[in-house]
Amino acid sequence: MEFLDQIMGYIQPAIDFFMPGLIAYAGDGVSSVNWMMLGIQLGVIALVLALLMREIGAILIFTVVGVIIHVIVDIVMPMVRGGATGFDFNGFIQQFTQTDYLLYLGALAIGYFVAILVLGLVKGLIFRGD
Repeated sequence: MEFLDQIMGYIQPAIDFFMPGLIAYAGDGVSSVNWMMLGIQLGVIALVLALLMREIGAILIFTVVGVIIHVIVDIVMPMVRGGATGFDFNGFIQQFTQTDYLLYLGALAIGYFVAILVLGLVKGLIFRGD
C-alpha cells in the first residue's frame, strides 16, 4: 500500500485545488462531493465517447465534447427529475465568470481525459483490426 500512498501524495494537491468547484457543483455545496453520481455520469459518458473514438489523436476533441455533454446533462437532469419548467440562460452564462464553476469544468476535463484515454486503450486491446 506504500505505492498507493505515494501516488496519492502526488495527486492530492490537484484534488485539493479542484475541490471547491467539485463541492459547489457536484456535491452538497458545503463540505462533501457526491462521488457516486459524478462517477456514474462521467463513466457512462466516457464509455460512449471511448467507443466512438477511432484514434487516440482525437482525445482532446472527445474530452471537450465529454465536458459539454456533462454540462448539458447537469442542466437537464433537474428538469427531468423535478419537473422544472424553463431554463435561466442568463444564470447559466454568469456561471462561467465564477471561479468555482471553472474549477469544476477543469476537474471534469481532467476526469474525461483520463477516463476516455484508459477506456480507449482497453477498447483498442479488445477490438483489434478494422
